Amino acid sequence: MAAGPDGGRVHPRNQLSSWEWITMVLICLQLPVVLLWAFVKSPFSELGRSQSWKRVLIDRAMLWLFVNLNRRQIRAVYGEAWGTYHTYMKSKKRDPVVEEVGEGGKLLWITSKRADRVILYVHGGALVFGPFEASLIFWNYIQENLQKRGKSTGVALMNYSLVPDATFPTQLKQIVLAIQHLIKSGVTPGNIQLVGDSAGALLIHQVLSHILHPVDGVPKLTLTAPLGGVFMMSPWVITLDDNIYHTNDGAGDILSASALLYWGTKIHEGVPPLAKPYLNATGAPEGWLKGIDKIVKRILISDGAVEVLRDAVIKYSTSVKKYHKNAVLFMQDFGAHDETFIIFFAGEQDHKLTPFLLDWLDQGFS
Repeated sequence: MAAGPDGGRVHPRNQLSSWEWITMVLICLQLPVVLLWAFVKSPFSELGRSQSWKRVLIDRAMLWLFVNLNRRQIRAVYGEAWGTYHTYMKSKKRDPVVEEVGEGGKLLWITSKRADRVILYVHGGALVFGPFEASLIFWNYIQENLQKRGKSTGVALMNYSLVPDATFPTQLKQIVLAIQHLIKSGVTPGNIQLVGDSAGALLIHQVLSHILHPVDGVPKLTLTAPLGGVFMMSPWVITLDDNIYHTNDGAGDILSASALLYWGTKIHEGVPPLAKPYLNATGAPEGWLKGIDKIVKRILISDGAVEVLRDAVIKYSTSVKKYHKNAVLFMQDFGAHDETFIIFFAGEQDHKLTPFLLDWLDQGFS
C-alpha cells in the first residue's frame, strides 16, 4: 500500500479504486497523441513560438492531467509534501530535518535550520496534492544565491494537512503555529518572509486575514513587528465560480477553469459561509485587507499573461495595493500558472521573475 503524508498507510478515502487505476492508465495512454498535436500546432501561435519544444510538451501534458484526473488520481501522480521532500533530500544527499509544530503541521527544512533569516515556503497543489519537486529545487537555488550575497538564509517547507483529510481552518492553524514556532526559536518577524504559490499563496492570504480578522479556534498571531515580506506566485485567489474565471480561460495555461472549480468544490465542502473571505480572496468584503501594511513590510505578487487566474490576480493585487503602498504586481509575458517553477522543471533559465525575486528577497532581509 502506498505511503501517506507521514510515511504511513494511505487513508481509504484517498486510495484509488480499480476503475480509477484503469481510467488513469487510459488517460495517460492518450498523452502521446495529445503531445504530438500540441507540438504540431505550436509554430502557429504566438505563445507556441515563444516556447521551447520542451515547454510546449510539459505545459500540454500538465493541462491534460489536471483536466482529466480526479482528486485521488492527481494526488497519486503528484504525491504529498512528505514524500516529495524526502525524495528531494535524498537526491541532494542531505539528512531530513523535521520539526513538529502542532496540530499535525511540520516544518521540513530544505536547507540547514537557521534562526536568523527564514523563508517559509507554503506549497501549492489546490490543497489536495503536494508540491512539485521543481519548487524545492527553485527555493534551494534562491537560498544558495542569497548566501553568495552574504544573506545566509534557512528555507523550510510547510507540511500541512490536505483536503479532505482536514478542512478549513486546520491548514491556517498549522501555519500560524509554524510562524509562532519560528519566532520562539529566535527568528524576528522582520526576518521571516512567507512565500507561496497557488493554493499556498491562498493560505498566506488566510494568515494575513487571520491577523486582521481572527478566526475562532485558531491561535492569535501577535507580532512584535511586521513580517519581513510576503511573496505570492500565481495565487489561487478565487475558488468559487465567477465571470472573471472565464475571461482568460484557454489562453495557453497549464490549468483550466473547470479544473480549478472542481478543486474549489473540494475545499469548500463542509465549510461554513463565514469562511468564504479566507477561502475565496477576491470575494472578501470591501476593506477586508485594511491594515495589511501594519503586519507585513512588503508584498510581491506574480501573475502570468496566459493564466486562467490572470484577471482574478490583477483584481486581488489591486485590493492589496489599495492598503499597502509597498505592494508590487509582476506580470510575466506568456507566463503560465507557476511559470517559474515550470521553467526550472524544464531545465531552462528564467531571466525575468527569478532575478527580480532574488533582489526583492535580498532587500527584505536585514
